[in-house]
Amino acid sequence: MNTKEAVPPPRVIHDKSDQSRADIYLPSVTLIAGGKALLDKAVCRFSRNRKYGLVGRNGIGKTTLINALCRKELDKMPQNLHILQVEQEVIGDEISVLEHVLSCDVERLDLYKELEELTNKDVEDMEPEDKEECMNR
Repeated sequence: MNTKEAVPPPRVIHDKSDQSRADIYLPSVTLIAGGKALLDKAVCRFSRNRKYGLVGRNGIGKTTLINALCRKELDKMPQNLHILQVEQEVIGDEISVLEHVLSCDVERLDLYKELEELTNKDVEDMEPEDKEECMNR
């Protein structure tokens, strides 16, 4: 299986409950890739509201660990957490970085779609002269 295909696409979820905000404590992480043990009974602890960086030479398992966390494959990994992962390299296109980031916010996109539907519905219900005035604004 190609690891890139298994990484979930970035998606922002606006969960305001305390259940989605918790520390991660994994007391015994064993991570094996390609028959090689990358971690063996390691303790992983991540505190909420903190930022972490993984530093190390190529091929030691930084990305493999991040992917396993995002897919919630590790034993004792909280299933209610929302983890947003973005690729470090993407193929360039005409869409700005801001637009790419905002496109991950599915709740925001759904609200804009609903606003557009409601706005169009209101315009469709108007009298013809009011509709023309509204369209000219």
